[in-house]
Amino acid sequence: MFHLKKMIFSVLFHFYQFFTLSYPLWLMISSIGVSIGIILLLSGGHHFEQGITAISSFSLIALKHFYLKLLNWSDTRTSEDIIVPLR
Repeated sequence: MFHLKKMIFSVLFHFYQFFTLSYPLWLMISSIGVSIGIILLLSGGHHFEQGITAISSFSLIALKHFYLKLLNWSDTRTSEDIIVPLR
C-alpha cells in the first residue's frame, strides 16, 4: 500500500500544474458530454445505456474537489518541506 500511495502522489504532484491550467477546458467538455448523455436518456429506446455511459464517464472528469484530497491522502512524506532537485 505504501508503494501504491507513493506512486499516486508522484503522478498527481507532477501533473498538478497541467491539471490546474486545463481544468476549465475539461469542465466545459464534461458538461457537454453530460448534456449529450441526458439527451440520450430522454430520447428513450435503445439509447438509454449509451446515455448512462456518457453521463458516468464525463462526470468523472469534473472531480477537481477530490484531486486535492487524493493528493493529501497519498502523501507519504514525513516532513512538510518539498525538495526539488535542480539539475
